[in-house]
Amino acid sequence: MSRLAKSRRFFMRGVGALLIKEGLGLGPNGQVAAQPRKPSVHVFLQIDAKSSVIEKALQEHLPSLSITVFGRFRDFEEVLASAHPDAILCIAPVLDFRGVRVTLQGMRAGQKVEPYVLASAGQPLEGPLSGRTIGIVDMMGREGTESFLNRILGAHDVKVKRVSKIEDLLPLLEFSAADGVVSSAATLSRLAERTRIPIKTRSLPEGDVGLPAVAVLSGDVQAAVVAAFQNLDPATNLLLGVDAWSVQ
Repeated sequence: MSRLAKSRRFFMRGVGALLIKEGLGLGPNGQVAAQPRKPSVHVFLQIDAKSSVIEKALQEHLPSLSITVFGRFRDFEEVLASAHPDAILCIAPVLDFRGVRVTLQGMRAGQKVEPYVLASAGQPLEGPLSGRTIGIVDMMGREGTESFLNRILGAHDVKVKRVSKIEDLLPLLEFSAADGVVSSAATLSRLAERTRIPIKTRSLPEGDVGLPAVAVLSGDVQAAVVAAFQNLDPATNLLLGVDAWSVQ
């Protein structure tokens, strides 16, 4: 093989590698050929883990999908206003709020809901909640989050204090910035391990809240998205707070 031919072969290899990285490839005659597009999935979950950790795990174990994880509602909302993902992964009430149908429901121990509780510092928060200040992670903006909180509390006139992330709930109790906070029982149990103040919980009349679920917004990729999540490994499912996915 001549030096010119070798140089051309190495050049084409380099170009091919670059194109593959950018989602393209080389056809049999050296022409640029598009690779199959990865369905895009936007993720917004209230999980006691950094969004970068969640994103890395999902990108590694869902290689056929393009995953973007958002840690704050504001960021999630702003991107959704301009981008159009093929699917979104949120807890079921967030999907209901957005008016989209659940395609895949996350399950845990055969259940599609988990209990949310009201936590307070020192003593259980007894009696009527009227006028009390209650903290919660912002999941649906001001009106949506307040409506959700009032529903699960069975109240209508609490003072809602929204925070950006799960880890922001604990300081509300430690510094008496709220009378109580609401989150899943599992999350609050883990938060209680990080503080010396005694955390007391109270069950809620409408406290069963839907687990993480997937809404596929582009019908042409539904089969690919469903297959990817149903084949997700147990450790990554556990990170998301589920152990299986059920087609709805």
